[in-house]
Amino acid sequence: MQIYSYSIPELDSYYTSIPIYNKDNKIISILKKNRHRILTQLFHMFLRYGMPYCYNAFSIDNHPIYKIDCVFTGVRYTLYSSTTSKKIAIKQNRVQLIEKMQSFKLNGDVYQFEKDYTYAGTLKLNGEKIATIRNLDSTNTNLTNRIHIEAINDDIASLIAIMYQTFVY
Repeated sequence: MQIYSYSIPELDSYYTSIPIYNKDNKIISILKKNRHRILTQLFHMFLRYGMPYCYNAFSIDNHPIYKIDCVFTGVRYTLYSSTTSKKIAIKQNRVQLIEKMQSFKLNGDVYQFEKDYTYAGTLKLNGEKIATIRNLDSTNTNLTNRIHIEAINDDIASLIAIMYQTFVY
């Protein structure tokens, strides 16, 4: 598997662009926040329920690669893939008492994203591990959090990054 990384600034705003680097320090894609609809934002502000943001992955020439969106905060997540140009439903299945696993079908293949007790994530394709992601900075002493990815290719690295940012981070 290939090595990738990105850093999340402590003061992360809606307009922050987060580049993902390969092992040669070349940018492979860029993560950006996808703001919820206005009613969803208000609901999240008052009840603090669900995920505050979803994320998009863009190529270095600013073309969308992947996008995660939801109808309402914490409800009915969808994935948009530029390769299929379709919205794909993301199913959330309970694995343990609190833990959830996200799964979706893309081009006839089943993808599963699951986090473990250390908040590391694993992405599987038809039951075979194709990527892992973890936060290297478990304590908040830095002004950034460094994220480490191992993936089979650039496309999968972008996919696991938006899954991790939306459902774990």
